[in-house]
Amino acid sequence: MDGARRERGHGSLSSRTRSGGVTARGVLHELLVLGAAFGVYYAVRLLVRDSGLEPLRNSLALLRLEDRLGLDWEIALQQAFWDHLRPMIHVLNFVYAWGYWLILAGSLGYLYVRRRDVYRCLRNAMIVSGLIGFLIFASFPAAPPRLAPVGIIDTVELAASVVEEVARPSSLTNQNAAMPSLHFGWVLLCSICLSMAFKRTGKALALCLPVLMGLTIIVTGNHYVIDAVAGGIVSALALIPWVLPRRREQEPYELQSV
Repeated sequence: MDGARRERGHGSLSSRTRSGGVTARGVLHELLVLGAAFGVYYAVRLLVRDSGLEPLRNSLALLRLEDRLGLDWEIALQQAFWDHLRPMIHVLNFVYAWGYWLILAGSLGYLYVRRRDVYRCLRNAMIVSGLIGFLIFASFPAAPPRLAPVGIIDTVELAASVVEEVARPSSLTNQNAAMPSLHFGWVLLCSICLSMAFKRTGKALALCLPVLMGLTIIVTGNHYVIDAVAGGIVSALALIPWVLPRRREQEPYELQSV
């Protein structure tokens, strides 16, 4: 009986200490780590910009691959929104320009305060998937569908110049880094990690985030469907090394509580 109480108490203590205290030093440390990671990612991403024909050729090759796989939904999906849900396009433009960053910042901030263990999984997976993404950008530059002659409209640019400048500032954007889509991949990571921290209702809401971002990047003409698939795979694979050890550590406590 005493042993069972000690085991339950140890499991409870582990649960209580997953987040730890929030200190100014700790927050500053994480901001520096994330700032350095994002800075290196975007700096290196800009260095691999290619203004030649290769990104366009690769973009069209992706479209042909989609055609063979039956994933070439971009034109039909954008046309459906344009014909029947045009006001929603303004919402998706906003999500592309602002929502992406709000999701990332909100997820990282919430998990840092409430679930430090899950926060570390998210942070590390974003860094690793960013490195993998850079290698793909460098070896396979691909133009987004809005820049390819395939009949897809750039809805963000059509909406308003201010939105376009915020979403894709020319000085900070590599137009030929469409594959894989980390817009989708990182939002998927946020969704998975939030679902690990939330209860039922929160899990359902968290799982809606990648659906919203998937629609956003396709309807706005910024990514092919296959870009999102690749971004999701890269990001999910980058999460596995951080989640599996955490699952193994929790398993004994979960078995004891059953």
